[in-house]
Amino acid sequence: MNVDYIFHTIFLFIIAFLLFFKEKIANYLKIMDKPNDVRKIHSKTIPSIGGLIILPYLISSLIYENYLALISLKQLLLWLFLLTFFFILGFVDDRTHLAAKIKTFFLLTCLFIVLPLDKNLTISTLVFQDIRGVVVLNEASLFFSVFCIFFIYNALNFSDGLNGISISLSIYWIISIIIITGISKPLYLAIAISLFFITLPNLLNKIFIGNSGVNLLSILFSLIFIDLFNRNYILFDQIILLVFLPSIDLVRIVIERLLYKKSPAEPDQNHFHHLLLKIITAKYAFIPYLAFAITPYLLNVIFFKSYIALVISIVAYFAVLFYLKQKNV
Repeated sequence: MNVDYIFHTIFLFIIAFLLFFKEKIANYLKIMDKPNDVRKIHSKTIPSIGGLIILPYLISSLIYENYLALISLKQLLLWLFLLTFFFILGFVDDRTHLAAKIKTFFLLTCLFIVLPLDKNLTISTLVFQDIRGVVVLNEASLFFSVFCIFFIYNALNFSDGLNGISISLSIYWIISIIIITGISKPLYLAIAISLFFITLPNLLNKIFIGNSGVNLLSILFSLIFIDLFNRNYILFDQIILLVFLPSIDLVRIVIERLLYKKSPAEPDQNHFHHLLLKIITAKYAFIPYLAFAITPYLLNVIFFKSYIALVISIVAYFAVLFYLKQKNV
């Protein structure tokens, strides 16, 4: 029998087991999400166990890839450390609601210490689809790499305010990565399979992915994007188009908060997905969000020009945003 088949089957049973006992596990670990915050729209306590469900599968997939000689021992250890660190910080945040400054301090400190340990964890040059020449970052390489990871971390966290969004975004990213690169290794399959299995319980308000899960996915995809970029499987503007919607929404929200003299970390319901709730029910709001998130890269496929896709996407985003805000007046 195929070893890959056995490996994935075992973890499907583990996922099913964790889902069956989700309330007991979440109560024991004290990671039940209560609707006591201005950002939260749910009306009952939900177990934030999504990150815990996918973590063992991802870790085992990386170990399995090392066994298959797909990644080096050094890469394995560094990836495992970063995934575990981001997950634990999110887990503590789920339990105690850490201040944004504390989370930022620990994340940036971790990244500035770990990334220099392996040149494959940093971006040293920028290569684009439609721009000739290469932008060499030199000494700015580390700072730029930390910025990119921290940006994706915030973008995914800002999008995680409605069931199905962060999970569907991650599914879209991993499917796109498999299609673009033609690579379907154990880690990628583990991401896709585990996220598919927790999508329905998440949409039915049975589980949340939690800060631990969002943190885990943010560092996971950051590492995957950097790894694929450094190995010339994907270009920088292609990554920008894949993460366009959560990224532009993050920039817009931060700018608006600063203009109104608010802290960038201050919670509100001004996110793109919150505005969607005025024209569609919460259960289905992730569908137009995902459709809009997919559009930029589809435009790139149609026009074969990333800058055209980017310009159209920016115009479309602000047009839709204006319409949604008018509906919210």
